[in-house]
Amino acid sequence: MPNKKLSIEGCRALVWLLAGMVFVAAEGRGLAQQEEGKLLFFDAFEYEVKRDVRDPRPAFLTQGKWSGVKSINSVGRGAGYLYTVDRIPGYAGQFPGRNSKRVLAIEGRSGTFQTQTDFWLRIGDPNGPPDQIPGNVWFQFWIYLNYYDDPEDKEDQLSGITGGKWLYPSPDGFYPAHPRWLFTINHRSHVWPKRDEKPHDYEAPSYHEIFIQTEGLGPGKPPVPFANIKKAPEYNRWKMGQTNIDTRIVANRWFLVKLHFDTSTTSGRYEAWLQPLGGKMVKVAEYIDGVTPDFSWTIPKEHVGGHKTVSMPTTLGSFTPERAKNNKDCWIYLDDFAMATSEDTLPTYSESK
Repeated sequence: MPNKKLSIEGCRALVWLLAGMVFVAAEGRGLAQQEEGKLLFFDAFEYEVKRDVRDPRPAFLTQGKWSGVKSINSVGRGAGYLYTVDRIPGYAGQFPGRNSKRVLAIEGRSGTFQTQTDFWLRIGDPNGPPDQIPGNVWFQFWIYLNYYDDPEDKEDQLSGITGGKWLYPSPDGFYPAHPRWLFTINHRSHVWPKRDEKPHDYEAPSYHEIFIQTEGLGPGKPPVPFANIKKAPEYNRWKMGQTNIDTRIVANRWFLVKLHFDTSTTSGRYEAWLQPLGGKMVKVAEYIDGVTPDFSWTIPKEHVGGHKTVSMPTTLGSFTPERAKNNKDCWIYLDDFAMATSEDTLPTYSESK
């Protein structure tokens, strides 16, 4: 009988132990689900940074919580200015962000200085942990490219885009880097409209239109292509341009840009959407390993993961004298810049706004 009693008590204890383990496991899953969707970074730029005042510690760092800044008006170099404004020359509408009164001004002077810019805002710490920019990451921001010819020639902002990096991540936090993905802008691009049999180069009718593109390269000298558009020429196979070119960023209109990069597994993924202010969200790029026909993005296990830092906008224009003579100045405005681990944690906006 004593053995039987112990057996019954032991069974009861085991039941309670298992129940507790199930409860803990369930709670753990719940926490994991909550942690899956996080808004990691958000800046509405509702603070003042002046263009013509040199300040090595502007409000980008103290209020916007960026980890670094480089510009003419912060450190005296970079061939560009970063500041905030409450009005845009030639623009009379409301800003698109939530209750927005100010926006970020990105003034690139690659044409004036005849060189490539090197100015940026930065998220992340090189001395911090890995994957501060997760392998599976979402970005979103409103963008406005200004092309304004002031009748009084006081506030001309005749923007031109001749290409450059826009979101430039770094695996170790140092630059130059070999990122797992690199997001670029240009007035021309290597595109693959879904109606076309194979990808091809395409140039916009003017310099004040923007195509977006992501490059999928690995480290090495020269870098090793991991992304592979099989129908493209060998020198363009890692250039993931728009798969819809009917919707693209054009001057003097706000566009919401939503981006998804996933290098958290050996199977890479890049997607992009554009939503003109007052219009509908349109998917303009889709490159998914194992899904997109005639495309693969196989990432070696040792290169799977995210990045320590990401910088924006970094290099616009060219630095070689022969190409730099064609550089253009530009005035680009941003509102509500966000980085998240899932789409559902990004800010949302009505189509009618």
